[in-house]
Amino acid sequence: MSAKGTYLAEADISHSIYIKEDPLLASVGHFHEGLELVAVIEGEIEAYLIKQSKKLIPGDIFFANSFECHHYKQLSPEIRCIVIVLSSEYTKIFKSLYHGKSLPTFMTDLGNNAEIIEIMRAWLNEKERDYLLDLGYSCQLLSKLVKIYGLQDKKESKDKSVIINLLKFINDHLSEDLSLGKVAKEIGYSKVYCSKTFSEVVGMGFRDYVNFLRIKKVEEQLSLKNITKQTTTEIIYKCGFNSTATFYRAKNSLKKLQSDGSLNK
Repeated sequence: MSAKGTYLAEADISHSIYIKEDPLLASVGHFHEGLELVAVIEGEIEAYLIKQSKKLIPGDIFFANSFECHHYKQLSPEIRCIVIVLSSEYTKIFKSLYHGKSLPTFMTDLGNNAEIIEIMRAWLNEKERDYLLDLGYSCQLLSKLVKIYGLQDKKESKDKSVIINLLKFINDHLSEDLSLGKVAKEIGYSKVYCSKTFSEVVGMGFRDYVNFLRIKKVEEQLSLKNITKQTTTEIIYKCGFNSTATFYRAKNSLKKLQSDGSLNK
């Protein structure tokens, strides 16, 4: 799944490493196959993973393992974070050595984290990167994290399984008529349970999330309009909206949610 202005579009590309000092983090729940590390450099954020959350300050580090739903809330007017997403190509050795294990989600030892962030900065500042350089940095970074924080048993929960199935179904059927009742029935759980889990984990309601994805898909397709030769109306319908009025209402509603901070309350 992709989101304009964030790393999500690149997260699962084979041989891809996203490394950037970002002033924006994904405010909507998402997951990907790659491992994600976020080091807070300036400002404060609230990081959410499944049903865990923690306020992070400069020097803190957040980790999300493969297929763990996570999102962020900005707590200060401006933030800067080093964001690294390692695709599976760069984590195969780590996963084979430590199968069934995971790094801690929240790493808050500021003294030790300074050394880790130095590695991240050095990698970020490399002018000419290639596969071997990136592989070396990824192994060095993961090795340092394991030495400092150790590993814990990877936790599999019902909530994690349900939310992954929900998000996958939505992604695969985004252009179709979707309702929470329909999706809950398809994955074999009650509508009430899915609604509660979805809001807690993703940070927004089911309908708002579906509209968020459809709006992003429309925006992506509009950027390719000259190539695909489709009209704006054709794109809106193709992306799952049943009218242009519905699209613009959903877009205005999403802007309101983003502006008043309601997405992650």
